[in-house]
Amino acid sequence: MYSAMSPFSKATLDTSKLYVSSSFTNKIPDEGDTTPEKPEDPSVLSKQSSEVSMREESDIDQNQSDDGDTETSPTKSPTTPKSVKSKNSSEFPLFSYNNGVVMTSCRELDNNRSALSAASAFAIATAGANEGTPNKEKYRRMSLASAGFPPDQRNGDKEFVIRRAATNRVLNVLRHWVSKHSQDFETNDELKCKVIGFLEEVMHDPELLTQERKAAANIIRTLTQEDPGDNQITLEEITQMAEGVKAEPFENHSALEIAEQLTLLDHLVFKKIPYEEFFGQGWMKLEKNERTPYIMKTTKHFNDISNLIASEIIRNEDINARVSAIEKWVAVADICRCLHNYNAVLEITSSMNRSAIFRLKKTWLKVSKQTKALIDKLQKLVSSEGRFKNLREALKNCDPPCVPYLGMYLTDLAFIEEGTPNYTEDGLVNFSKMRMISHIIREIRQFQQTAYKIEHQAKVTQYLLDQSFVMDEESLYESSLRIEPKLPT
Repeated sequence: MYSAMSPFSKATLDTSKLYVSSSFTNKIPDEGDTTPEKPEDPSVLSKQSSEVSMREESDIDQNQSDDGDTETSPTKSPTTPKSVKSKNSSEFPLFSYNNGVVMTSCRELDNNRSALSAASAFAIATAGANEGTPNKEKYRRMSLASAGFPPDQRNGDKEFVIRRAATNRVLNVLRHWVSKHSQDFETNDELKCKVIGFLEEVMHDPELLTQERKAAANIIRTLTQEDPGDNQITLEEITQMAEGVKAEPFENHSALEIAEQLTLLDHLVFKKIPYEEFFGQGWMKLEKNERTPYIMKTTKHFNDISNLIASEIIRNEDINARVSAIEKWVAVADICRCLHNYNAVLEITSSMNRSAIFRLKKTWLKVSKQTKALIDKLQKLVSSEGRFKNLREALKNCDPPCVPYLGMYLTDLAFIEEGTPNYTEDGLVNFSKMRMISHIIREIRQFQQTAYKIEHQAKVTQYLLDQSFVMDEESLYESSLRIEPKLPT
């Protein structure tokens, strides 16, 4: 039909052979229209058909020549189109909110227009005097009307959609900030009050949609309420409980108890590090204690535990007691591996490799083969060879909670900072470098935010935090020489 005759053909058309889709009988409401109570008049139907069909045919025939054969008549009637189900206006809204993304849709308008293909042929032949082709603005208003928007919003539909998209983006950024980086608001009350005030001002906007109002209210609720799930004991509380209390000896605690409480302490120390301290290699500067105090506390805690383990082995004058202490600490390290506390695994294995312990040949001769094999296995796991290749693979395959070795991440950050410039040759910010740093910090934050469900045992943590019998490196070596003197050459 379309190829056989032009929009202004003089040929007659047998209207009895044409098919008009029944879905077109529902008029698309324009501005200010209300639902009609009476059936549509056939003359009105023809007029509406001509308006819509002229717009469709103008797109088809715009590239065709105007001097076509006007005397040619159609050889066959148009094919009857498939039945098109009418869509409810609420099924395909103009825009919807899905996971923080504004999605615009004109599918409803397309469905209605697709149902007019047969009626358009009739309108072309009978549209001798029409009102002109409807422009895009009219179709946009028709789409907004069918979506159920009030007239005042339909009048400025473009601005309305832009405002809704901008509002959703702002709310998404705030939601991500509050949920993923809560430390910013825990340490800065002024920032917290400003964000809450801004959200309250947004909620007073009369044009705010229901889902946007709910999203703003949820963010405010997250900022103002205390976290009910964070009832874990703090590191400060454990430290206060350990002060002034005489700790029980090492023999009174099982390997499982020590491993669990060591994991609890390590994670409490690790989770306190704010992500700001990972920028700029502050831990390598002269003012590192001021710039990165929590990284320095984590390093000190690692060295204190390592010194405690070495001191516990060296303080035993009896060789069998030293062997028993070594085997027990290796068992603790293996339990920590099962708990995904790789920081403690390195604390224990590094203490075994210290010169004061490693040189005790008589003691190591009595250590069982199973214990020695387990030590080798644990040392390979946390070895620095291949940039901690084995440890990275273990972290990749484990689920939080987990305590990684912080030194591995600090090495990565230092490598990126020193090997990659902050700006490109064109003077632009090197976003490739920033993404690499962000990836490392995101992984650290993932492990920080998932806590262990381990019940605190004061008697064990008091022993682990007791520094009364811990010796420094020089004292350790002197004691090692005393219990096992050097053999004469």
